[in-house]
Amino acid sequence: MQPNTTATVAQRLLEISAGLGVDYLFTNLGSDHPAFIEAFARMQQSGGAAPRVIVCPHEMTALSAAHGYAMITRRPQMVLVHVDVGTQNLGGSVHNAARGRVPAIILAGLSPVTERGGPAGARNEFIHYIQDAPRQPEIVAQYMKWSYELRAPESLEAVLRRAVQISTTSPEGPVYITGAREIWEAAAPAVKEAGEAEHWPPAATAGLTTEAAAELYQWLIQARRPIVITSYLGRQRRAVDLLVQLSERIGIGVCEASPAYLNFPGSHPHHLGYRRNSFVDEADLILMLDLDVPWIPAKIQPAREAVLVHIDVDPLKTGLGLWHFPARRVYQADTLAVLEQLTAMAHDAAASSTAGRDARCDWIASKKRERAPAVQPGGAVSPAISPEELTEAVRELITERSVVLFEAPTCTELIPSILRLSRPGAYYNSGGAGLGWGINAAIGAKLADPASEVVALVGDGCYLFGVPSSAYWAAKTYRTPFLTVIYNNGGWQAPKFSTLLLHPEGAAKQNDTFWVTIGAGARLADVAAAAGAAAAFQANSRETLKATLREALEIVRSGRCAVVDAAITPASTQKLGDPRS
Repeated sequence: MQPNTTATVAQRLLEISAGLGVDYLFTNLGSDHPAFIEAFARMQQSGGAAPRVIVCPHEMTALSAAHGYAMITRRPQMVLVHVDVGTQNLGGSVHNAARGRVPAIILAGLSPVTERGGPAGARNEFIHYIQDAPRQPEIVAQYMKWSYELRAPESLEAVLRRAVQISTTSPEGPVYITGAREIWEAAAPAVKEAGEAEHWPPAATAGLTTEAAAELYQWLIQARRPIVITSYLGRQRRAVDLLVQLSERIGIGVCEASPAYLNFPGSHPHHLGYRRNSFVDEADLILMLDLDVPWIPAKIQPAREAVLVHIDVDPLKTGLGLWHFPARRVYQADTLAVLEQLTAMAHDAAASSTAGRDARCDWIASKKRERAPAVQPGGAVSPAISPEELTEAVRELITERSVVLFEAPTCTELIPSILRLSRPGAYYNSGGAGLGWGINAAIGAKLADPASEVVALVGDGCYLFGVPSSAYWAAKTYRTPFLTVIYNNGGWQAPKFSTLLLHPEGAAKQNDTFWVTIGAGARLADVAAAAGAAAAFQANSRETLKATLREALEIVRSGRCAVVDAAITPASTQKLGDPRS
């Protein structure tokens, strides 16, 4: 039989995607993908432009790597998964892409819809019957900006262009496209002229009206204790520099609450730290810029007379259920554009008050002096390495080439406050709560910036959630070496903290029984060694910690992943598996 050389929809999809700026297709293949596998082979054979295929043993790796790539480049990549089960296996990475407002194009097959005598791609395996989920898109629909089933080859280009347009329009996010096996195997029309692209731009965002910007500026210069709180302003790197200019010109302190990006230089004298709720009840003006949770209402409230302003790409959080924080003004606007407006006003010497600025800067300095350092000198020395000591040692490895991916939920304040990173683009967090992101996003980050030194700082629970057997195999296969430092407290600290908040003197505390000691005693780094030939290190001693980290980083620089499993103060001493547990 002569091979069919007619271009299929799957092949055209690859061609169009390359033209749309998709560099990589991260995939875990299945029985719905023969058309794609054949298209990969044809494109490789012909040398045609197409996204590079990155095969991932687990879907958590696929979407998280695409997430890491998009955070650095701000370009959506493609993720191809297997019908309903592959969609389900994306798991928490879907939540992360949605909550982190990261663009991604997710493709999934559908079971064939024809049987005997049907077109190419019709049902010919038993699995095609049991995977026919009637409402497959509903698995992820509430996290998607847009979901669509491709039903006609003629619609392919429009569907892909619309997917990219929606995904990259602020607030950015993932989209989900499905298609039955028959549609991917169908003959495809020729790709239209490239000029068509100029008619599919993302929707533009803007700053404030002249009147609104002027009002806000007046409030800022009239305030005595103004602060900015932000989480993801730094996704636009230029916004970081503009915020620095505004802070210095007017005298504004900046707090980062659960930052997903580097939003303000950690070493800047106006940086007020990473502790949520800080100064909320003292400030007389709070400017909320691109963030989801500025404070916890159950713990603190702004001063009654404070002026509250929220500016955000997504100020009402329409993808969330119950959500509200008070504000006198709420603007859906581009924070970068707003900062351009405000800094232009601030650079007008006639509009600046030196006396007011100096007083505000003095207040910032006084608040910083009141704050205790992250690492307290002296005192009793614990037998175990503390998270503070580990982070201090990591800080010595950081250079101008470092890109830090952070995923250790109970160290959200501690680690950034010690690292004090200052370069925009040097720090990333998922922006969500789907653990397992870090060691997989590192692959995408390294693909996006090959010259960088990627460092993943993860808790032991996050490491396990990340399916390390998949992550390190992919990292080795696609030559994306990075350093992993595991903050291994032998368990899940977060559920313990949550329990103590509600039951501070309960039986769980009295008996140290929290049922959180997962992975205790496991040789976690050896998983990476077995799956991806990573160099595995066990760090149990503070005396050898720094030398171990330096050795691991040198191995990464030579082109191989390294994992340092650092034993820190344990979350609990409970031994799971004991009959009494």
